[in-house]
Amino acid sequence: MYETQTQSKKYRQLDKTLGAYFKSDNLYSELYKKNFKKTYAGKPTKRYLRIMEQIQKAENIPYHEIERAM
Repeated sequence: MYETQTQSKKYRQLDKTLGAYFKSDNLYSELYKKNFKKTYAGKPTKRYLRIMEQIQKAENIPYHEIERAM
Protein backbone atom coordinates (compact mmCIF):
# COMPACT_ATOMS: atom_id res chain seq x y z
CA MET A 1 0.00 0.00 0.00
CA TYR A 2 1.18 3.51 -0.77
CA GLU A 3 1.38 6.16 1.93
CA THR A 4 -1.25 8.37 0.31
CA GLN A 5 -3.75 5.51 0.14
CA THR A 6 -3.98 5.45 3.92
CA GLN A 7 -4.62 9.19 4.21
CA SER A 8 -8.08 10.68 4.24
CA LYS A 9 -9.41 12.39 1.15
CA LYS A 10 -9.50 15.75 2.93
CA TYR A 11 -5.87 15.45 4.00
CA ARG A 12 -4.78 14.49 0.47
CA GLN A 13 -6.49 17.58 -0.95
CA LEU A 14 -4.89 19.75 1.73
CA ASP A 15 -1.49 18.23 1.00
CA LYS A 16 -1.92 18.87 -2.71
CA THR A 17 -2.73 22.55 -2.21
CA LEU A 18 -0.57 23.50 0.79
CA GLY A 19 1.98 20.68 0.92
CA ALA A 20 4.62 22.70 -0.89
CA TYR A 21 4.47 25.39 1.80
CA PHE A 22 5.00 22.93 4.65
CA LYS A 23 7.85 21.19 2.82
CA SER A 24 9.66 24.40 1.91
CA ASP A 25 12.05 24.20 4.88
CA ASN A 26 13.28 20.81 3.69
CA LEU A 27 13.64 22.14 0.15
CA TYR A 28 15.78 25.06 1.28
CA SER A 29 18.02 22.80 3.37
CA GLU A 30 18.44 20.46 0.39
CA LEU A 31 19.24 23.43 -1.85
CA TYR A 32 22.02 24.68 0.44
CA LYS A 33 23.69 21.36 1.22
CA LYS A 34 27.47 21.26 1.02
CA ASN A 35 28.00 19.50 -2.34
CA PHE A 36 24.76 20.42 -4.10
CA LYS A 37 25.31 21.20 -7.78
CA LYS A 38 23.11 23.92 -9.26
CA THR A 39 24.60 23.67 -12.74
CA TYR A 40 26.41 21.13 -14.87
CA ALA A 41 28.14 22.14 -18.11
CA GLY A 42 26.55 25.57 -17.90
CA LYS A 43 22.98 24.26 -17.63
CA PRO A 44 20.86 24.01 -14.48
CA THR A 45 20.47 20.46 -13.19
CA LYS A 46 17.10 18.72 -13.23
CA ARG A 47 17.20 18.37 -9.45
CA TYR A 48 17.83 22.11 -9.02
CA LEU A 49 14.99 22.97 -11.40
CA ARG A 50 12.60 20.64 -9.56
CA ILE A 51 13.47 22.16 -6.18
CA MET A 52 13.13 25.71 -7.49
CA GLU A 53 9.75 24.89 -9.05
CA GLN A 54 8.47 23.56 -5.72
CA ILE A 55 9.82 26.60 -3.85
CA GLN A 56 8.10 28.94 -6.32
CA LYS A 57 4.87 26.99 -5.88
CA ALA A 58 5.16 27.40 -2.09
CA GLU A 59 5.82 31.13 -2.36
CA ASN A 60 2.78 31.66 -4.60
CA ILE A 61 0.36 30.36 -1.98
CA PRO A 62 -1.47 33.35 -0.42
CA TYR A 63 -0.85 33.75 3.30
CA HIS A 64 -4.55 33.98 4.17
CA GLU A 65 -5.10 30.48 2.75
CA ILE A 66 -2.42 29.08 5.03
CA GLU A 67 -4.02 30.79 8.03
CA ARG A 68 -7.44 29.48 7.03
CA ALA A 69 -6.14 25.91 6.78
CA MET A 70 -4.75 26.02 10.30
